[in-house]
Amino acid sequence: MELYMLYGMFSTPAMEKGKAIHYKMEVKEHVPLTVEPKTPSDRFYKTLYENYVNLGILLEKGKCREIKIYGSINGFKVVGQIDELRIEGGKTMVVEDKTKNGENSGNIRMLQDSLQVMLYRKVLDDLVCGSFSYDNFANSYRIYDSKLSREFYDGLKSQGMKEGSMTIDGISKLLFERLKSLPEVAETLELRYFDRKDNSLLSTINIKYDNDYLNKELKHLMGYWSGSREASPVPEAEKWKCKWCRFFGNKCTVWYNK
Repeated sequence: MELYMLYGMFSTPAMEKGKAIHYKMEVKEHVPLTVEPKTPSDRFYKTLYENYVNLGILLEKGKCREIKIYGSINGFKVVGQIDELRIEGGKTMVVEDKTKNGENSGNIRMLQDSLQVMLYRKVLDDLVCGSFSYDNFANSYRIYDSKLSREFYDGLKSQGMKEGSMTIDGISKLLFERLKSLPEVAETLELRYFDRKDNSLLSTINIKYDNDYLNKELKHLMGYWSGSREASPVPEAEKWKCKWCRFFGNKCTVWYNK
């Protein structure tokens, strides 16, 4: 992460294949807004609106894809995107999809993926329970100062959008009302692994949410962002990741030729 911050983000071929698979899965359930955004505020509105619509699909059909979530962890803003939500047994289940090259899931990767889906569950639960409220969101993102472009606003109006929902403030209020209407978030979380080559399902793993484990890991991870510790390289058990890294052998030589 430190190298990305210093030298910029790079997208590898493996990452691009993963994105393509996620997109194919998303369009099966996704209801897009057809008005073209012109400004960052327009794009922000579009994301919030599509979240609102997709949560309606979840409540109606029991499943939706690609939900953006916003929250706060130890004073830091957190934004994530849940691959899939399902309503099962009267509860909302968080599902995370991962792609790989057909190899079996190692324990190290499983721990990392489990941590990610646990974090998503925590942030979503904070939204559903109201621990991270509309007021928290509005103050964090200064939505009162956000204005839509005239072209985008007129496009929304031409699609028959209601007056009160054609501002970032208005759609945010509707979104948070809908979030609070979701069933309780399940403590059972689902990880699915897909083959990067043909998108076939390799395995499905259910894990149990562990709040103590999550808080312990977050405390360590947030140490970097708070400046209380330096960035550290991946441990030796995870050096298999290096072959996918654009910085390997160039900006980073920790495990190069070892």
